Amino acid sequence: MGKFAPDLTFEKFKENLSPDDFLFSVPALYFSSRRGRVLIVEPESASWIVLPQADFSFLTSTGLINPGSNERTFRKLAGLKLTPPPESPSPADYLLHLLYRLFIRNMVTVNGYSYYQPSSLWRVQKYPHYFNLHLTESCNLACRYCRVDHNNPDPMMMSVETCKKIIKRVLEEIPGQKCIIGFHGGEPLLNIKAVVEGSRYAREVAVSASKELSLSLQTNGLLLDRYSQVLKELQVDVGVSIDGPEEIHNRLRIFRSGRGSFQEVMAGIEAARKSGLNPGFLAVIHEPEDYLTVARFMVEKLKARSFRLNHSCYEGRAKKELSFNLQRAADFAHHWLQLIDFAQEEFVGTGTWLSIDDLNLFVAHLVAKQRPHMCYRSPCGAGNSILGFGHDGRIYPCEELVGKDEFCLGQIDDPIPLDRLLSESELLARLARNRYVDNVPACADCPWRHFHGAGCLNKSYEYFGHTAHRDPMCYFYRTVFEELLWRLSENREIKNLISYYKKYIRIEEEWL
Repeated sequence: MGKFAPDLTFEKFKENLSPDDFLFSVPALYFSSRRGRVLIVEPESASWIVLPQADFSFLTSTGLINPGSNERTFRKLAGLKLTPPPESPSPADYLLHLLYRLFIRNMVTVNGYSYYQPSSLWRVQKYPHYFNLHLTESCNLACRYCRVDHNNPDPMMMSVETCKKIIKRVLEEIPGQKCIIGFHGGEPLLNIKAVVEGSRYAREVAVSASKELSLSLQTNGLLLDRYSQVLKELQVDVGVSIDGPEEIHNRLRIFRSGRGSFQEVMAGIEAARKSGLNPGFLAVIHEPEDYLTVARFMVEKLKARSFRLNHSCYEGRAKKELSFNLQRAADFAHHWLQLIDFAQEEFVGTGTWLSIDDLNLFVAHLVAKQRPHMCYRSPCGAGNSILGFGHDGRIYPCEELVGKDEFCLGQIDDPIPLDRLLSESELLARLARNRYVDNVPACADCPWRHFHGAGCLNKSYEYFGHTAHRDPMCYFYRTVFEELLWRLSENREIKNLISYYKKYIRIEEEWL
């Protein structure tokens, strides 16, 4: 670890730094300039800093920062001199303060030692904690972007026996204290018997297996008027898919007749709230200019302070029914960034911060090294954070891969213990290699690779036809991460957009 311990303070840095120490430059940094300041990003440790142009010019003159160079240079500390600006609060320590800020961001090394060791960052979870059961592939809607694209009259319902078998095996055979069992589909409330009996059985098994259990269900809302009280009694967390105000929602979330479902969904939400449920909300955005309208609907109409906005994806019915133009990622980035201003306006007006996934998550990635969400890790969480189960008991690395034969890991009736099935799977090992960000050609040299990872395995597979490819919305992520950095450097209060992810990360306050 050298002479600089974790949680290094400036005083400890100053105390341990010697005039005879050598300061080494770090190659392959990323630079961006704006209004007399320079943003520097160190990709391997996902670290960043914004410097005044004067400081940046000094560092380049010494060779400690080498824009456009992959060569390492070094200087002895005793040989460095920097005249501080008149407004500097501590002129005598100005150079040391600057070096400290660079060192804890891995942008200079001392005697070859870096503050963060990349080999100790970005560790991958070994076993899943989230188990997503597709109780049916049938649905009472025909949403135009649904990942399911079939006209099979078979309702494809998971039997209660299969549901219980999956629950028992994941709780007893996969290590880990906390478990989430999610009921999905299709529309899972079409298989209410499996929801009810599976939930009750899961509570029993969790007690005997000494597991901390959460149950969740994602629904289109149409059957909540009938089953809200039951879900409340079962203590199932409910998420409702609603795509915004009526004119937007009814474009894509439709019945088979083509009629929009907005009124029925709103009635379901009202029924859920009357029963004492506090449903969460998820919207799918296909037209980027709808972001702000949908966010305002969530806040003003649904009175939600927390919600998720996902962009539509090239899969299932969407491949045939929707357009995915080449400018899509840039348009989405432009409109998505308006959510920051909206959230700040809401804070000014109400005194509370909104929680908007993935805005909260991306801000968290700028001020912490933890990556709490499985979709933005390297490799992603497929098989290590999540497992998906088809209605027939087949096992898949992710909920989004359910039903795709080429990704099937096995069947719940297979005798091999689930922990062994995962640890010995050649398919999972290959997917992990393919999705490790340094192995994805378009990601390996990207400055944002450890802020975001390589993105979604399934979305890359659907759009490009193989799993060793960047996310199709790559340009979106590159754009929003850089803009978020600039905005955070100008307004530290943006860190409050992290919301509930504060529970899972350690904020690097000294960066701000």
